Amino acid sequence: MRRVKTERFIKQMETQGSVPSVFECSDGETWYIKHIGNNRQHVINELIGSSLLQFLDLPTPEIALVEVVPDTVIDEEFDRKPPQGLAFGSKQLKGQSKSLDKRDLFQHQEMCKFAAPQALIGIVLFDIWVYNTDRAPHNPNVLVEEVGINSCRLVAIDHAVIFEDKEYSRMGRSMNNLPPTIEESLISHPLYRDVHDSFGLFSYDEADRVLGRIENVTESELCDILKVIPVEWDVKDIEKESIIKHYLLLRKNLVRGFYQQLLEDAKIKIP
Repeated sequence: MRRVKTERFIKQMETQGSVPSVFECSDGETWYIKHIGNNRQHVINELIGSSLLQFLDLPTPEIALVEVVPDTVIDEEFDRKPPQGLAFGSKQLKGQSKSLDKRDLFQHQEMCKFAAPQALIGIVLFDIWVYNTDRAPHNPNVLVEEVGINSCRLVAIDHAVIFEDKEYSRMGRSMNNLPPTIEESLISHPLYRDVHDSFGLFSYDEADRVLGRIENVTESELCDILKVIPVEWDVKDIEKESIIKHYLLLRKNLVRGFYQQLLEDAKIKIP
């Protein structure tokens, strides 16, 4: 997996969650980084979630492992532990971006201004599969990135609390086959209905594409995806096995039914 080094500290983000720090790195690009010193599991989840989105061909920022150079954090102030070691990095988007919770971004706009807006369907399906408890209408964790004068795209970010934020070692001892509620899903976001209604059969094509990818994923493919976790983060084989066997493989054939139920709960027409 790609690795870069920090060269210049820019700022710490003011968020209620994992408080990422922003650095200019050795590739000349700007990266948002989260390190395991603040929350080991959340950082690992970020890497796994981003890698799964890439596997599903869904839009998410480019990722890398970022080596925090000690000299770049000396004399800087941080609300929590300063970044250190090998961190998770999410590359800054090229275009201007705002959060999907800014309603002016989509109200009264023509759907044609969104490049591949059906990606929102895939993001919902991904969230069902990994049971992401940190993406909802009031906190969408989806950015709207400008990619042209009259065009923008949706980009999924923040996957820190996938797997219901459960400890990996305890996944086999609890029920992991529960459906998310409508309050926990972007399916109740007003843009979702617009996408679903505007694209008609193309919406179902996208749902079938992503569902097929999820339902046909193999244990071997999931093992390869989790190989991106660096040895420096000391994720044990039994933890990886728990993620794969007690969560991802267990839930992959439940996503379609959960999705249908959420559509019904949202009173969205099912073909």
